[in-house]
Amino acid sequence: MTAIAPRETLSDVTVMVAGGRGFVGSHVVRALVRAGAKPVVFGPAMTDDLLGDLADRMVDVTGSIEDRGAVAAVFKRQRPRYVVSCVAHGAGSLGLMRTGEADLSRSIAVNVNGFSTLLDEAAKAGVARVVWTSSTVVYGPASAYGATPVTEDDPAGPITGYGLTKDLRRGALEVVGLRLPLVLGPGLWYEGVASAIARVFSQVASGEPASLAFHDRPLDFMAVSDVAEAVVTALTHRAPLRDIYNLAGFTASVPDILAGITEIRPSARVAYERSQPAALFPLVDGRRFVADTGFRPAHDLGGLVRALLNETEPAHV
Repeated sequence: MTAIAPRETLSDVTVMVAGGRGFVGSHVVRALVRAGAKPVVFGPAMTDDLLGDLADRMVDVTGSIEDRGAVAAVFKRQRPRYVVSCVAHGAGSLGLMRTGEADLSRSIAVNVNGFSTLLDEAAKAGVARVVWTSSTVVYGPASAYGATPVTEDDPAGPITGYGLTKDLRRGALEVVGLRLPLVLGPGLWYEGVASAIARVFSQVASGEPASLAFHDRPLDFMAVSDVAEAVVTALTHRAPLRDIYNLAGFTASVPDILAGITEIRPSARVAYERSQPAALFPLVDGRRFVADTGFRPAHDLGGLVRALLNETEPAHV
């Protein structure tokens, strides 16, 4: 068995988080603060402030990743050792995948060209490592693969505009991509598959009747706090890492999740209607990241259900 390299401390280390005001990005910022780092949050202003309680523990810079001058200025003034990119173009609450379909040119401008600008300026600044959040939607339809979960060696074949913009490789500096599954947790503000499931938790937690029409096929899920910790793990791993990893928390179907809800809250009123999937992506094999870094997600199905029902409060700084 290969020994896992030790992790570097982030105490007083400056880390730039592009897209740090968003759903996943805000949780990455919280994880960095818990680790003792000094986050520099860069991106456009958001309607909802998910980081208001951390205003005195981070540097907040408003700007666009498409503006090379603004990006270069952050590197010049803040001198981050590491960079995290959680950037993804979103139009209002439409959702990332639907936004990609509705306006592919804008998604490419932000997710591809903007990301390229970020990497260019990071290389010029001598940044040690860039970790970016990709997506498992870079894979083609589930029918294009075998019965076993796909690995990083399986070919990408995106069938959505959003998936296309996330199928990126760059070798100018050490860039580590983490392909995220469906992510659930506090702060999810845009519409999509995850929000439909999250809405059920919100309704049940407040004692309201809930309903959901969804397919019954298994899906890969991950708690947003576990995604944030995976990003920190990738940043602090001392040995070189590969350029892309699948992340997987646990696999479950929507009926599994609803059963978990009623097990914890027997009084919950949830009406479920089975529907056909509009698109079905393959399950992923996330063992490579675990083997290379030693990372283990904290939440299984039951743990995430309890957290989302507020049986255990999400850890905030």
